[in-house]
Amino acid sequence: MENKPNFVLVGLWNPQPKYINTRHNIGADILFSYCQKKGKEFQLDSSGSFQSTKYEFEDKLVNLLIPMTSMNKSGQGLKAFLMSTGIRDYELVVIHDDIDLAFGRFRIKKASSDGGHNGIKSIDSSLGHSNYWRFKIGLGRPPSKVDPADYVLSKFNNDETEEVEFIIEDSMEIIDSFLENSENGIKKASERRIIDVI
Repeated sequence: MENKPNFVLVGLWNPQPKYINTRHNIGADILFSYCQKKGKEFQLDSSGSFQSTKYEFEDKLVNLLIPMTSMNKSGQGLKAFLMSTGIRDYELVVIHDDIDLAFGRFRIKKASSDGGHNGIKSIDSSLGHSNYWRFKIGLGRPPSKVDPADYVLSKFNNDETEEVEFIIEDSMEIIDSFLENSENGIKKASERRIIDVI
């Protein structure tokens, strides 16, 4: 396993109980489901700053990481993981919400701007660069007069709940596709259908 290329998949969230099932936590929700699909269990590091697990996918070693810091300090959890494992040569994929994408739309891009996302800002700061992959999950813009910060910290409404299940299922398939071939994964993400639920 030591000679296999390393991938690090990170799901962003706020771990506090009051934020469970909120829009901002969709990245971690996807990774929790993906971990379960692979028959793995996350283990909390003794530092308490992250939980992680790993598995082999074809010729790759895939590390799954959930920072146990608040969203705004996600980079600290990632940095603690990298220091703990000593991983230096790796491909990083951060899974997170994006209000500038329509609800249910996906995008996979590398080295893009933080777009005002505080979790991404924290990772950029901790790594000292933004040259990594981002798997963006579209939330859509909030209704008029609703503060974006309040919107992402709110729960999905009843009309969206069923589609969220499909979002998670499709995301897991796209992760596997990306690990097999990054270009195919990028293409599948950009072509995901949208159900108009609003």
